[in-house]
Amino acid sequence: MPETTIELPALSREAHLRAETVNEAARTVEITWTSGATVRRNRLFQDAIDEELSVEPDAVRLERLNAGAPFLNTHRAGSLDSVLGVVEAGSARIENGLGTATIRFSERAEVEPVFRDIAAGIIRNVSVGYRVHRYDIEKRDGAPELWRAVDWEPLEISAVPIGADPGAQVRSGDQTEARSPCILTRQENAPNKYEITKGNL
Repeated sequence: MPETTIELPALSREAHLRAETVNEAARTVEITWTSGATVRRNRLFQDAIDEELSVEPDAVRLERLNAGAPFLNTHRAGSLDSVLGVVEAGSARIENGLGTATIRFSERAEVEPVFRDIAAGIIRNVSVGYRVHRYDIEKRDGAPELWRAVDWEPLEISAVPIGADPGAQVRSGDQTEARSPCILTRQENAPNKYEITKGNL
């Protein structure tokens, strides 16, 4: 089958803080970081697509989150000053079609205003950054192609002032956007199906 290598950036989706779950003594809060909903993504100079994140347990690589992935300020990964906290080890899970996790905040003085605003329900939006290792792509009559992420990996979670635009690819403006090679494979026996698999990182 013919193959084409493409480059994909990290992506993001809106997620939700639950202020009522703040534990001030432990400096933790519970979040829902995915529901797997289908969202429309607009691509520069290309047709829009619908992207769906599978929430089957074997479709989501949780190792990075459960090893203590960072909780960042607006996806800024270029400075330690941007680290607001950490995903508590072992707390990320997929249950009943939702991805949830516990965030523990730093005790640094500069993080305290963010923690206080989250506890007060002022800051309510978070965004999960993720990388897709494999898409199953379905061509649909009268609708954009459905790109179903059947192997994907959350990389970090960020506090954001406005919920992430699901159609936007996210990297902060002051750093070089990291891209990862992917292989596009056209299945000859299924002309309306496509598959993207992860190349070497």
